Amino acid sequence: MNRILTTRLLGTAFALAVAPTSLMARDIGTIDEAREELARGVATLTADPAFDSALQEHLVKGKASLADVLRDVHTPASTDEVSQLRDLERQAIELRGLTGALDAMIGVRVYGADVTRPLPAAADFWTATISRDPISGTKQVVAFDTAGVEHRYDMNAVPSVPMLIVESDSSAALRAGVGVMNAALQGNSHQLQRRGPRPSALSALPVADRPVEQLTLLKSIYLTNDQEPDIEGDADVFAIVSGIGPDGKAQVITKDMPWLDRDKRWYTPGMDLINWTDYGSNYVNVQLFEEDGNTNFKALAESVIAAVGDLSVLIAPEAPPALIVTGVTKIADQVLKAMPEQWFTNSNDYIDSFYVIERGGNYGTDEKPLSGARDNARIVLVPYEVKNC
Repeated sequence: MNRILTTRLLGTAFALAVAPTSLMARDIGTIDEAREELARGVATLTADPAFDSALQEHLVKGKASLADVLRDVHTPASTDEVSQLRDLERQAIELRGLTGALDAMIGVRVYGADVTRPLPAAADFWTATISRDPISGTKQVVAFDTAGVEHRYDMNAVPSVPMLIVESDSSAALRAGVGVMNAALQGNSHQLQRRGPRPSALSALPVADRPVEQLTLLKSIYLTNDQEPDIEGDADVFAIVSGIGPDGKAQVITKDMPWLDRDKRWYTPGMDLINWTDYGSNYVNVQLFEEDGNTNFKALAESVIAAVGDLSVLIAPEAPPALIVTGVTKIADQVLKAMPEQWFTNSNDYIDSFYVIERGGNYGTDEKPLSGARDNARIVLVPYEVKNC
């Protein structure tokens, strides 16, 4: 493969030559800056046979945890680089608002090479990461070639050379982030914990008198566009279900959807998307977002809390349906306002909204699914009842 010719043909790409790749003392203020320094640091290690050996050992289906790889790099000459990379990962976790929720978050993924065949040596890969241009906010690929020269490419103009993509393990981050958000929402009275009879009390009741838990299942879902370019790998989608709690206040619950990783494909999860025990009215909203590896979950939770907190006591759960629908819609609007501005510009990480989903309702069929407000997602919802035993 003629890498020089390939790169020259990219009229929309631009390259910035820098000094030989090394970790430089630099203030890290954003997750993008942290990932760029992590990529720069990994590039310095690709020539180390110990790093190459550890990387090849840990790559599973073309992916590896950077922490696992670094744990097996014992070359004295690389000690400082390994130590700095571990420190950068800790900073990255802090910048995501996940300190204490995750021990490791950064991964390395093979791009542009067949992972089912023997891979090139680490020294033959470019090393790259994906970040946002600090001025325009558009996503870009920051890559270091085999000579250590830094290049910045538009997402649609990446050279066809094998790359090691340094990225957040978004699946792990999203799982931890959902926990952080839900804990924060509970702590600020925007997510009431379920209350029900004790198991001992339930067992004393006749089966016919035991309470029924009403659910709405996500039978199937299809995304027209998951807002994730191919170089970024699988999508990481989460849902925010919002409505009015039994106390009349905004109730906001975050749901991880780790299996929903590709667009233009039907999924049939049978997921309990809505548990109506959590809500005091018969209506909720469902909104879908794609986590792009930059979200500070602690800050996002604080934004949602601040946004819906202004609504205070919305409306009594027993109020007329029209008033409740109005209140529920206001909550959804406030949730959208709380999302980072860049999710709605350039690279859209907001996927779709489904407004005013009613308890016990059927929405969509296999032949004619329900389309979201943006027409970017299609779903089928069905009611389901579970009798507590």
